Amino acid sequence: MFTRPDIRRLEWRQGRIAHLRMPPVLQETHKTVALPGAIAIGYNGLRGAIVRLASGRAIGRDVPPGSVGMTGGEPVEWVRTNAPSEVVEVCANEELRQAVARELGVEAHAGLADLHGWHDLHAWAIVDRLRAAASGAHPLSDVGRDTLLRQLYAVALAGKFGGRLVERHKGALDPVRLGRVLDFIEAHLAEELSLEGLAQVACLSTFHFARAFKAATGLAPHQFVTARRLEWARLRLRNSTDSFETIAAEIGYANVGHFRRLLRARLGLLPSEIRAGR
Repeated sequence: MFTRPDIRRLEWRQGRIAHLRMPPVLQETHKTVALPGAIAIGYNGLRGAIVRLASGRAIGRDVPPGSVGMTGGEPVEWVRTNAPSEVVEVCANEELRQAVARELGVEAHAGLADLHGWHDLHAWAIVDRLRAAASGAHPLSDVGRDTLLRQLYAVALAGKFGGRLVERHKGALDPVRLGRVLDFIEAHLAEELSLEGLAQVACLSTFHFARAFKAATGLAPHQFVTARRLEWARLRLRNSTDSFETIAAEIGYANVGHFRRLLRARLGLLPSEIRAGR
């Protein structure tokens, strides 16, 4: 288990991304703060955490692994956690939040709200791409950053406040087709998947589908499938005693060495380190 915070940040005028690997927070003097109007993914999940709301009231909070959360107009203090956490927090500036909310017809909700614990694969894909940019593994252009930032807030505003979600820019896969494809991938992670098969689920040609999927999520179809498989393997390593070889085979990787390299490239950790609680 690691004992010191590891924080990577990427900041520009329109927003900020913070990729945090945090040890357990056992004393209030080491608390962390979620920024107002932010959207975050808690990769490891937490049980029995204590947070303090803007009113000063402290409450218990469980965060399912891979779930989405947001903060409202006031920061939320995480004053106690009993396990290591990995979080990616994305925060757009007020001007951008208001512009997206106005475009979706929910301007009153531009400040978001203190909500947490739901799963949304579209939001997960966008945050995961921004995570790679913050860590320096896969940089994004300035336009690419802003496009994904706007898409993330649009997904959240549509999913939680009834915003009218539309294509964020020309060529993006529409929300209905995208949702169908993401659900199909999640249900068949352990099976052989093909670009042609995913394109058929979306009722598009393979060329059109590949471009439209990446425009909507920031990830090419094969990148998203690999990311979800590695995330599944990471959780299995943390929550089971099965060998890494067994877990790799369950997700369709016969070449264990290749799978180990993929996992380390994505997380910067060896399977043994993940199992040890990092």
